[in-house]
Amino acid sequence: MEFRRLSDKKMVDIIPYALEFLAENPDHKIYVGTDSQNIGKHTVYATVVVFHHPNRGGHVLYSKISIPRINDRYTKLWKEVELSIEAANMFSGLGLPHVDYIDLDLNPDPRYKSNQVLIAALGYVKSLGYNVRVKPNATIASTVADAIFR
Repeated sequence: MEFRRLSDKKMVDIIPYALEFLAENPDHKIYVGTDSQNIGKHTVYATVVVFHHPNRGGHVLYSKISIPRINDRYTKLWKEVELSIEAANMFSGLGLPHVDYIDLDLNPDPRYKSNQVLIAALGYVKSLGYNVRVKPNATIASTVADAIFR
């Protein structure tokens, strides 16, 4: 994954960047999330890593990829889960702090179609040792990922 800073769109090498940023800001928590949109003939995914300081905002890195359009909702949402895990895994074993939460843009309310993926996604993310949040509690990374499309 290639990441850019949200503030100026500058490309960054995420591992050395995160090591330096977190050394200077050890009180920040790390949140990861992904959102997607079908745009024309493509499905575009935005994955974010948010370095968040409680009550003081955050610093955002993001990665966007575009693939041929996925019309199947389950497949499209599952790819969001996979991309979030891929980003979180970049922090494992490299001297970086563990990701505090993976925020999934899934809703536990059965009225919403993202509910179809929820149980499998929660089990998968938790089995990998990550803390996971879903709507309405997954507000940081999932909201920021959604905002990348605006």
